[in-house]
Amino acid sequence: MKILHLGDLHLGKRLNDILLTENQEFVLNQAIETIKEENIKAVLISGDVFDKQIPSIEAINLFNNFLEKLNDLNLKVFIISGNHDNIERLSYLSSFLEKSNIYFSKNFDGKLQKYDIEENISIYLMPYLYPAVIRKFYPDDDFKNYNDAIKKVIEQTETDKNKTNILLAHQFVSGADMPVLSESEQKSVGLVDMISYKIFDKFDYTALGHLHCPQKAGRDTVRYSGSILKYSLSEINQKKVFTIINAENKKIEFKLKEIKFLQDIKQYKGKFKDFCSEEFYLKINTKDFIHFILQDEIITDAKKELSRIYPNIILLEFDNDLTKKIYTSSRKINCSKTPEEHFCDFYEYQTGQKLDDFNKKLLEKLILKEDKCAL
Repeated sequence: MKILHLGDLHLGKRLNDILLTENQEFVLNQAIETIKEENIKAVLISGDVFDKQIPSIEAINLFNNFLEKLNDLNLKVFIISGNHDNIERLSYLSSFLEKSNIYFSKNFDGKLQKYDIEENISIYLMPYLYPAVIRKFYPDDDFKNYNDAIKKVIEQTETDKNKTNILLAHQFVSGADMPVLSESEQKSVGLVDMISYKIFDKFDYTALGHLHCPQKAGRDTVRYSGSILKYSLSEINQKKVFTIINAENKKIEFKLKEIKFLQDIKQYKGKFKDFCSEEFYLKINTKDFIHFILQDEIITDAKKELSRIYPNIILLEFDNDLTKKIYTSSRKINCSKTPEEHFCDFYEYQTGQKLDDFNKKLLEKLILKEDKCAL
């Protein structure tokens, strides 16, 4: 049986105030085509369906349209809530939708929801869980961390060893090596929510959501699908994929199909004049989300000028002698300096020139005026 593993849709997400609904719809339509081409019979969505706990109308409509297309294909769909989702809102119509073979995780009641999708395949749903939620159902257990709490839930879950058991989970799971993290993920202080992949040993496949880079956690069958789009500059070199599982008689095989983007995230480093030349911009997709690093001296309105050609600039930075001096300086702040002297230092760092006598006198008047106002 072929199964599509998705996660971290983050519908309604914005990238530097640019709404990504059109890009997300482009990828979800690819998912529908992949389902048809691969003859997939079930879809797993491992949390963070929405980017906000109160999703926008655009995000809700996009998800509803996706579910409608999935329903038309006559397959089974299993969805859990992630840390970005509101579980009550996400599962609002769950009882009704089960009649269409669409199954949502509900509020945790001490045990995992289980569904048999074939004679020999069982699906378990584990929404994003905090130790405090789990502790309510196991008051006699002293959970020292996330790992202990999730481990207790798994230990209390009965599985049939003769069946292929698949778990959907949305947690921070690590293997022997530190997993690949992205800037767009919510992280806990000190990574206290990290748990070991070993606690999922009783499952033949664990379909993870939470981390945005597609990757295994400890072993191939404990796997993050990754997000459907690049949601931060830290993901610029990541390939996003559809994870296709083939489950037969407790044997799990999978393949990865690369996702195509309507607009990619790109980074270009060079001179302002080069980026303004037809020779450069006619060779690229100017509508991509672009991070420019200019190797010029400070250019006034550089972003405004470049935006005439590249409408989706998400960041523009300068990499020149001045910025290197600012960011590599190990100078400690001299607390004995006056505010005027600090400003003069700052002005020189920003412009590469010393503040002239006329502006120094103007600065002194302004600071004196502020002091009088404070009195």
